[in-house]
Amino acid sequence: MGQLLPSVRACGFVLVRAAPRGYEYLLLTNRNRGEPGLPKGHAEEGETELATALRETEEETGLTDLVPDLCFRRTRTYPAQRKGQAYQKTVVYLLAHLVSGRVRLSAEHSDFRWAPLGTALALLPFAALAEMVRDAGLYLKDPALFDLERADEAQADLHLRGLPHADERLLAHLRGGARLARDIARGLTRAGLPVNVEAAATGTLLHDVGRALGEHADHQRVGLKHLRRTPLAPYGFACLSHFTKGATAQELVAAGVDSETVEDFRHLIDLARLTWEERCAALADACMMGPTPTTPSKRFADLRRRYDAPKLIDLQERLTESIRSEVAQATGHDPLAALGLG
Repeated sequence: MGQLLPSVRACGFVLVRAAPRGYEYLLLTNRNRGEPGLPKGHAEEGETELATALRETEEETGLTDLVPDLCFRRTRTYPAQRKGQAYQKTVVYLLAHLVSGRVRLSAEHSDFRWAPLGTALALLPFAALAEMVRDAGLYLKDPALFDLERADEAQADLHLRGLPHADERLLAHLRGGARLARDIARGLTRAGLPVNVEAAATGTLLHDVGRALGEHADHQRVGLKHLRRTPLAPYGFACLSHFTKGATAQELVAAGVDSETVEDFRHLIDLARLTWEERCAALADACMMGPTPTTPSKRFADLRRRYDAPKLIDLQERLTESIRSEVAQATGHDPLAALGLG
């Protein structure tokens, strides 16, 4: 057997800040290698991953006003050398949002850049690191992904029809929901809201992809995890949000959703922020009773007849009305009344 290499542990952040539409990602240019990377550094003995990431980020950038999101955690392990000594390096990356502050570089770096997702992916020198940042974009539901990985209803419909349990009734339900979501999204764009109409419709078409795979009780997670392995990955957001409708983890657990399931939800996607595309999908789903558009009150009455989950259905109905009010406030009119579903 070969001799095991000594190992070194490091931690850092995928550090993001809000942009007019989506996020920007902080890249630091290493002074010696001239390569862009992320804030990170070696862990000191006894430090937690978060403590290391916060300390190193402050040392390298001067930034301290951050909100970490520990539900996102990715690890890279690779061989490295220092002063002729080979070792194995493991870097744990967490996610953090910048609240305020300006970058002040240490001597370790020569430059920095806040880059949109597409630029960040193009500049990062290692495919594994770029893939990890893309994972962060998927977790964050960064709308930049819709431009980087374009899809449309036809492509999504073709994917659905290739799945083993996509019968005509399910397809009719999904296609009807996609039409409603498109109409709601168009109303928002007419009001000047930054909504990707095609993404809203495509995500809605795919929201029950887990059922098309033959899973029903756990179709939300199954569907999202399936789409993450396909070119349709950015459009999997509705797999969860058509079900959660913007509920917090605490609300879902209180409504009777298994805490382990909710914890998995939290690690798959950011539950704290509902995008306009998600609002369109969640509202459209609340109006589809099988293949037929209907009012939310009839839809939720039907759910109560079929499922013994009164707290969850009450939560979903309340949140649906909240989304409906948000859209109405943004557009100046009730989106469902305009579609004959008021």
